Amino acid sequence: MTHIAMVHRIGGVALAAVLVPAMAQAAAIKVYSPEVEQGELEVEYQGYRTFDGDGTKDNEQGHKVGLGYGLTDWWAVEVYGAWKRAPGGSTDFAATEFESRFELMEEGEDAFASLGLLVEYELADHRGVDADELKFGPLVAKEIGNTTATANIVFERQVGPNRANGVGLTYRFQERWHFHPHFEPGIEAYGEFGPVNDFNSSNTQEHMIGPVAHGKIGEFSYDIGYLFGATGATPDGTLKAVLEYEIEF
Repeated sequence: MTHIAMVHRIGGVALAAVLVPAMAQAAAIKVYSPEVEQGELEVEYQGYRTFDGDGTKDNEQGHKVGLGYGLTDWWAVEVYGAWKRAPGGSTDFAATEFESRFELMEEGEDAFASLGLLVEYELADHRGVDADELKFGPLVAKEIGNTTATANIVFERQVGPNRANGVGLTYRFQERWHFHPHFEPGIEAYGEFGPVNDFNSSNTQEHMIGPVAHGKIGEFSYDIGYLFGATGATPDGTLKAVLEYEIEF
């Protein structure tokens, strides 16, 4: 990509980010790639369930159903409906999420790694109780031999009268081995540090890591795994699944 094209793309990203609707949160279970496919329509499901001997952390569930589309070769958008179940509670609709993903740079002669940007806005359903939330951050992917390492650094800021103060810092990481298109084993890790200006104490931070399996069969792709809690504040185990069906236009 030329420097002029890069400047034009960053300018377009800035404009598009402004156009994200200024519009409840479940655990993150997906690592985003910086790559964007123009003309690709995507139907997606994301879901998880926690397992823990402590009833306050057991059987928390999150479910999201989304519809996305690659508007250009560098900008993709998606809208989700999100449902949440707190431990011991019922499953209720929690939020509508608007997402934009931008591909800024592709790995190659001019770039050491692929680089993108994620911008999300969650519109809480119970606005008298819950706050809206803005999430944004870089997406980085690097080919290493027969594997791909992908990292997301995501900043979170609550919006509205019920907001908590501060900007939170979270991460998502994935290492995937390209064994076969139908089956690519890997490892994923997710974590939340708390406000950037005053991290939570280590025993109250949430971090989890575990094995995952990815694959694509025709237009259907899957990402299934089991993540182990690495701190006392994190559930002992989390079963996750991301299922996608893609249609090219």
